[in-house]
Amino acid sequence: MTRAPHARTVTRMVMAGLVVAASLVPASARAQSPDAAAARAAVERVLDVLGSRDLDALPPLFAAKATMAIARQRDGQWSYTTQTFEEWLAGLKAQTPGTRFREPLTNVSVHVEDGHLAFVRADFTVVIDGQVRSHGVDYFTLVKDGAAWKIVNGAYTSKTGPPK
Repeated sequence: MTRAPHARTVTRMVMAGLVVAASLVPASARAQSPDAAAARAAVERVLDVLGSRDLDALPPLFAAKATMAIARQRDGQWSYTTQTFEEWLAGLKAQTPGTRFREPLTNVSVHVEDGHLAFVRADFTVVIDGQVRSHGVDYFTLVKDGAAWKIVNGAYTSKTGPPK
């Protein structure tokens, strides 16, 4: 059975429309490469370990000489700190008792370069006892150490309360 000429034209137009529509889908909604998925999983693992307060499990998830930078807004004023990973971890361990929390991520974007450097950006909320206590944006730079993605730098903004 042969198709009428107009049926082939319609089929081509539909296919062209699907190609254009696919190109309009944000990169974050497209399938991630295995490296991008692994880098994101490494970040989410760090946040899970941090939220469960299993602080002794954090060091293997970070690269040697890793750093942390925090920009906080409290009472309308911004301040920032930068610390080595060791300083940051010591500060966390000094918090007694440490509060358990969840830090779900949204609007996640992952960029991987040459399979050895990754950048993860995500919006987050900190949820304690079912209530959003703070929110902000996480930025993580990761390097591939053997088969594992490790954080070389973490930076985030922090504002009290839920996002507006």
